[in-house]
Amino acid sequence: MKRFFYILAVVSALAIIGTWVALGSNTGWTKTKVATVQVDPVTEIEFTEYREGFVPGIDFLGAGLVGSVVIFGVGFLLSKLTTKKTKL
Repeated sequence: MKRFFYILAVVSALAIIGTWVALGSNTGWTKTKVATVQVDPVTEIEFTEYREGFVPGIDFLGAGLVGSVVIFGVGFLLSKLTTKKTKL
């Protein structure tokens, strides 16, 4: 059973890292709107336009990795509990 939790922790950590990298690997906070610079065709003045989008930040990565560590810890505690019961 502990091996299941260890494997689940590693797979979830890799999935979180892969998702963070695939969606932009932003080193700031998570963004739900993305800024794009547009140029007005008549006046040729640049302006910023915001569109809906999701760019995971370092907080997304940190929360996911903390979750993976918790899963790993559950597996570790489970292995400690099962070894104590077998010694009795």
